[in-house]
Amino acid sequence: MKSDSPFPKLPSLGELLNHPTVARVVKRVNQTTIAQRATGFLEELQTSILQRADGGSVPSLGQLAERLARRLLGPAEFSTPCVNASGVLLGDRWPALPLAEAAVDELVRITTEYLAQDPTLAERATAALVESTGAESAWISHSFAVAEKTAQSVGGKVVVSRYAGLLNPGDFGLAHFETIPRRLEEADMVVVDGAGLLGGPPCGIVLGKRVKIDECIRHAPVDECSANDLTLAGLWATMNIYQSGDRVIHHLPLWQLLTTPLGNLEQRAQRLATLLAASKRVASAQPTQCTSVWCESEAVRLADASWAIVIQPAEESGEDLARAFEEATPRVISRQQQVKQQSNELWLDLRGVFPRWDQHLVAACDS
Repeated sequence: MKSDSPFPKLPSLGELLNHPTVARVVKRVNQTTIAQRATGFLEELQTSILQRADGGSVPSLGQLAERLARRLLGPAEFSTPCVNASGVLLGDRWPALPLAEAAVDELVRITTEYLAQDPTLAERATAALVESTGAESAWISHSFAVAEKTAQSVGGKVVVSRYAGLLNPGDFGLAHFETIPRRLEEADMVVVDGAGLLGGPPCGIVLGKRVKIDECIRHAPVDECSANDLTLAGLWATMNIYQSGDRVIHHLPLWQLLTTPLGNLEQRAQRLATLLAASKRVASAQPTQCTSVWCESEAVRLADASWAIVIQPAEESGEDLARAFEEATPRVISRQQQVKQQSNELWLDLRGVFPRWDQHLVAACDS
């Protein structure tokens, strides 16, 4: 029998709750909250699909699961997460990065119970760093600034490369940036940030010759300078991903974004441009291939090809529309204007946007 439903491909709420993406959230949230936040999800989804300009096509199961998972978690009350449409994935503007699911799970496990002091946690984290980088020894500080200052005070040949990691972007068709092991070949110590291309939590990491690392540990007051257990747990879980060797880039959010194929970005840009162009606030929305500076700081500037949607507002200025995106929940951070002559344009660079937020870009434009 032919279904009378206009949404024959829409999964049931039960199917969505059993999806691995949603199931991970269900484990973290109490059942009463789950029931409250899940209520009306499918009905609201149906309404939004009918109102869309693309004929009411149904998002994929994975996209729906991501959307429901975010709804079940609820809005952030004590922090300011955002959708990164700036094109910049690494740099001074981002003090922390999205963590791998394995790191998040590890943090949830140890923060939902009493946590006894575990002196072996630092040992396991440093051992993972040593094994992965080939360094003789390693020390983990609570901040990059402390790690750099301590290493410089010890002396010797110190290479400070905040964003260096274990993978070279050049191996994936992106800008070349030397890895930690290569930098160790010509240095006594290398100082990096856990929240760089390693894709871990913010912290300072010093790697290198054992005698120099021992001096760092002696020089820095342990109680004041060493990383806490939460940071160590997140870093250890991240390093385990590298050691597993199982499709590393697919498990680290930063690398998922960096290695998204241009063809994928182009398709998303074209689809989103069509949806955004239907907004009353938009005069035009054009998918545009561009060059994105994805790592930007005083010391480093790395750029590669990307795709963006260039929006020309219907009546308001580009600055006003950008402000509207920033006032959405969650905030949408747009790309800086290209040149002064284009100041009335708004650029949404998709290099740093997870696919789960595509529909939010459309909703934020109409908010």
